[in-house]
Amino acid sequence: MVKKGGWIPKAIDAIRDRKIEHKRYVHVRKRILSGVRAIWPGELIVLVGPSRVGKSRCISDALSVSRVNVPDAEGTMRVVMVEAENSSKGGEFSTKAFMVACLKAIHHPIYGGPADDDLWGSKFDQLLHKTSEATLRDAFERALKLRQVEYLVIDEAHHVQYVAGGDNTATRVLDSWKCLASKAKVKLVLSGSYKLLSLLGLAPHLIGRQQPLNFGRYKATSRTEVESWEQVLREFNELLHLKEGESLSTWNRPLFEGSLGCVGLLSQWIRACLASMLADEADTVTLERLQATRLPSLQERDLLAEILIGEEDLKRAHEQVSLPAQSSASDSPTKPTGEKKTSTRKPFQRKSRRSAAGGRA
Repeated sequence: MVKKGGWIPKAIDAIRDRKIEHKRYVHVRKRILSGVRAIWPGELIVLVGPSRVGKSRCISDALSVSRVNVPDAEGTMRVVMVEAENSSKGGEFSTKAFMVACLKAIHHPIYGGPADDDLWGSKFDQLLHKTSEATLRDAFERALKLRQVEYLVIDEAHHVQYVAGGDNTATRVLDSWKCLASKAKVKLVLSGSYKLLSLLGLAPHLIGRQQPLNFGRYKATSRTEVESWEQVLREFNELLHLKEGESLSTWNRPLFEGSLGCVGLLSQWIRACLASMLADEADTVTLERLQATRLPSLQERDLLAEILIGEEDLKRAHEQVSLPAQSSASDSPTKPTGEKKTSTRKPFQRKSRRSAAGGRA
């Protein structure tokens, strides 16, 4: 007798490991690849987007990173990827702890980790405690050159906002990363939430050296967007057991709304549903089961609010470019003309329109 729900563990693993080549992912991957080819050493690519949209995997894919931070046979590393963790006391971001993480990622022979005879790492910890941050930074700069690193990728870069001293200090940290990349002659790739845009905005000299890329969510604003979302649903649907005649496309609207149009959030949601089914020994995915594992409305609203602020920041930057280059101080303020009305139409809802006389709806 086959155990009920026996297919679920394999489905969870398959969803976790699956890379869905959906339209937005492919486009952003191409933009990253073309962007890093266009910048010079010391300049940077900045990839922003909602949480769980797939930024980290897309960067690895674009830069052809098969195994993260593993030196090749010659000891060189074309790409080094580091996460900017806020792992210091009180959840603060520590620049010294970050530099230690960089040295571990690049496999530094002295500061890259404990020796074989230092099983608990106590001697290594003492070494780091006695070593100044400036010395660690110099060691990392030399390592970048010796490893012949071409790209330094800093993931979750928005965590720098948690450094002691607030935004002004965070801006100096970002500027120091740019200086490091310039001295070591590497190209810098920063990835993070939309908050990263406002942090970079505090340093105009950084703005002139960066290319911002947006890995946005899907929106129900056009047939193309909806069709791309349907492709994602079909990919996931292949791994699931549903009732005959049903598919994830049957519930495209609630799935779209609950995941905010983000493929990563959809993946997480489906895996949460499967985990619930596994615990309850259920065998079939249903809409009721999915809705029971949907994020609480409060968390959903918070995620959406952060996304909307980021999208608005990008929109304002675009609109600002099209403003007149000069304006007279005597000009009287006037109301903006040609403002677009905000659509209140819900996703997947047909726009109502009057049919021609004698025509069909």
